[in-house]
Amino acid sequence: MDKNLRGGRINRINPVIQQIVSDCLLNSSDPVLNKATVTYVSTSPDLKKTTVLVSSIENNKSSLVSSLARSKQKIQKVLSKEMKTKYVPSITFELDNSFDDIDRINKIIGTINEN
Repeated sequence: MDKNLRGGRINRINPVIQQIVSDCLLNSSDPVLNKATVTYVSTSPDLKKTTVLVSSIENNKSSLVSSLARSKQKIQKVLSKEMKTKYVPSITFELDNSFDDIDRINKIIGTINEN
């Protein structure tokens, strides 16, 4: 089943998780996390796991990954306090590479237009 066609509960919970995680990143004392953006959230139907895609303005992806790993427990704790559901999903962070793909496609189109 397509993830976008899931039931209404997941479609209501994903933006809530995205907002909570975004606020945590923005209010973090780590300057690398302050520049990070939550681009997409996908939660399992049983609310046990959620995957958060994160991108950053900076190209230093290794520092972003390590900063997310360090602050994962703190973000999980804030999420458990803010959510009013029976289960609070376990967070998994992944880097969103869609902006890199867009840049690559734009470069290819640019080379085609030059010829």
